[in-house]
Amino acid sequence: MRMWRLNGVPLLYGILFLLSSVLELTGSVELNIIGEEGTTIHINTSTGTKSACKFCIGQMCQSSAVIKSITLLYFTCSQPENIFTVQISREIVRTLKIVPKDHPAFLKFNRTFTWNLKPPTTKSFQLNFSQTGLRQIGSTDSCSDKHIYTLTGENVIVGRFCQNGPIRQVDLRNVGKMSVEVSGGQHLNMKDTGVSVRETIKSLANIHVVLPETTSTQDFFSPNYPDSVPDSTETMWFFNVSSTYYRDVRVLNYMVPTCPQPKSIPTMKYTWKGRDPLVKQLYASQPSVEPGTFNLSLKNCKMLRPNNILKGLMVHFQITAMKRIKGQCEGDLPAKETLQICVKKKDPKSACVLKSGSLTMDTIIVASGDHFDLNFFDCNKDELELTVNQTIECKEWRNCASTAFPLNFNDFYKCIPGVLKTITWHLQGPENSTVELQSPTGGLQHSLPEQTCNSNTLLNVSHVSHDITVGQFCPQGPIQKIQIRESRIAVTASLTNVNDRSHATNPILIYSFTQEISEHYIFTLVPTKRNDPTLLVTPAWPSAMKPSCTVSWIVNLDPQLKSNLDFKHVSQLKCKGAQTSITVQSINSQKILYSVKKDVIIKGLLVPESFYLNMTNCKSPTGAFRAMMQITLQNNSSNLLAIILSIVGILLVVITTTAICFVLRKKKRNKVPPVSIYSSNQHPILPGLHGVPKTPEEEDPHTYVYIDDTLVYSHLLKDANKQCKEPIRDEIVHPQSGPPLPKRPKRKGGGPITKDYTLVDSELYGNLQGQSTKSGSLQTPIENIEEGNYEIRL
Repeated sequence: MRMWRLNGVPLLYGILFLLSSVLELTGSVELNIIGEEGTTIHINTSTGTKSACKFCIGQMCQSSAVIKSITLLYFTCSQPENIFTVQISREIVRTLKIVPKDHPAFLKFNRTFTWNLKPPTTKSFQLNFSQTGLRQIGSTDSCSDKHIYTLTGENVIVGRFCQNGPIRQVDLRNVGKMSVEVSGGQHLNMKDTGVSVRETIKSLANIHVVLPETTSTQDFFSPNYPDSVPDSTETMWFFNVSSTYYRDVRVLNYMVPTCPQPKSIPTMKYTWKGRDPLVKQLYASQPSVEPGTFNLSLKNCKMLRPNNILKGLMVHFQITAMKRIKGQCEGDLPAKETLQICVKKKDPKSACVLKSGSLTMDTIIVASGDHFDLNFFDCNKDELELTVNQTIECKEWRNCASTAFPLNFNDFYKCIPGVLKTITWHLQGPENSTVELQSPTGGLQHSLPEQTCNSNTLLNVSHVSHDITVGQFCPQGPIQKIQIRESRIAVTASLTNVNDRSHATNPILIYSFTQEISEHYIFTLVPTKRNDPTLLVTPAWPSAMKPSCTVSWIVNLDPQLKSNLDFKHVSQLKCKGAQTSITVQSINSQKILYSVKKDVIIKGLLVPESFYLNMTNCKSPTGAFRAMMQITLQNNSSNLLAIILSIVGILLVVITTTAICFVLRKKKRNKVPPVSIYSSNQHPILPGLHGVPKTPEEEDPHTYVYIDDTLVYSHLLKDANKQCKEPIRDEIVHPQSGPPLPKRPKRKGGGPITKDYTLVDSELYGNLQGQSTKSGSLQTPIENIEEGNYEIRL
């Protein structure tokens, strides 16, 4: 084979290239290589490979060699690329570009191109990868283009990289090198890399990163990963982030060394322009959703290695940048409201981010008197839930005695997104007081599995001091009032409808403080639904009542209704000392209808009127007292019969009175009473069959033979007839002459006639036409409005 050699003209050829063809003989391969000034070719057996194949230079055969000039190689095997690797090194001693040049003769070999960087004393090299960019990978990762970059500084591997990434520039302190590993069969596909000399740096390496203006996630590793960072070595990352993008930092894997002093333990130190540095331990949550450029430094300590056990510094972290939808809520929570608002992410793994100031949290708590600045990124309403606590105190009786206050929640959180989960009011009244609770809309009912609530609100009432539940309730039920002998209770409202914001304006409950009651609990209720039984349970159901606890139910019934009281469940327990007791007592008659004070089978009963149901728990070493009752309404037939008989009696009285009045009136019409008339001509004329009057000389003209009382009091007789005929308004006749009747005073109950006036009527009408008061007295039915009965007045 013919070869041309031009000694002394190395620049004519450039970098190393193939001048001769490869002869493939049976069982052997021959390569003719020409070297270049400043270039060294290392041929070595692959790690872990054992083979008899060797290459020969002239008459000398060997397993490895260093070639710096033109050389003819002869391999003793047909596929040496499976046995040997090639490393091509060049020296970089001044500012220039790294121009990659391949060796086609070694195309089938796995080869590594290395550029050794040797800056002047106290200087640093800066490598510019702006044309292609680099992406850092782990120690076992590979690149799709079969090109792996390795940067080394001071014999420490700074990192392994692939092409096409956000890393634009790397500064290496003092001596360093850059290597590119290319797999066999792949051409060297590498762009020029700028190299410049810079002032010395304090860190081992400075890595400059420009995050793309798109959603992306990049991995970064500490030097020597997965091995330890050398003692007292610092690495710096400079991240350039668009102002419209937010980035998150997450530590995925780390190992912390043993350091001589706690303050020298390695940390992640963040710096921003115009802000104070932020130092985070490796195990802590790192800054999240931060806009703009920032720097990150990681410095190892002087490690302690007891018993020569290596436990060094190792970190793998991740940077995510993305555009986000931002929401903000800023303000002051009034101190007088004694509120505490908790905002919490339902799923910690969701993309929603909560921030209070510069801190990223999964839960944020805002208390009264605080100034809050909350930021929300990519948070849907359903991804957040709100929990509110409010304390309401009334320590002086003069400020709250018997005064009703509403329980509602002012919408201070209206700018905070999320679903309101619960509102809890902590009510604190004066000592030895009782808390009364009422619903502003239609009463309350127990929330039980057997009796579901058709409401968006579920109420839980409990004791604050002992954390004992009184019960769960919901609106729209027969319970009108709950009284608890306790000055400190908690009321929690759970909202089941996420879109219902009526709690912000409408009271959920009304509470008040009153003087201490004798029982521990009193429930006042008015059942009204006949076909819907009312369930009652002891406090804390299905748990037990407190020992020695008393509870009363005041059940008010409509007079037309009666109730079946059934005991569906009453626990049986052994008491120590006094026994449990159950008593049913009527309210009106105060009659004991049912009483049990020992461990017996309790039966139901029919209660005809409003009643008390009282229960007392005992002190039991074992077991628990609890009870469930059911009230079923039905019509009260005895009350209905009494009403019917009363109506019939009233009708009979009215009919009898009307008949008497009719007979008297007819009798008066049939009678023609004599009338005396005085004439000015002194000739009196007597109507009727009385004959001719006598002369004046025969009798005194002013002496009357007969004067009929009906003439003087005829108008009163007409009024009496008028009273008898009062139900028929068209027949009322007003008197035209005679003295008027005295004004009758009003009754207390609103009736028109008093007892004293009936005596006047008796005197005036005691003798009419010679009739006695026994035979001809008038009887008038008078209605007593207050008492609802009827009586006959004389």
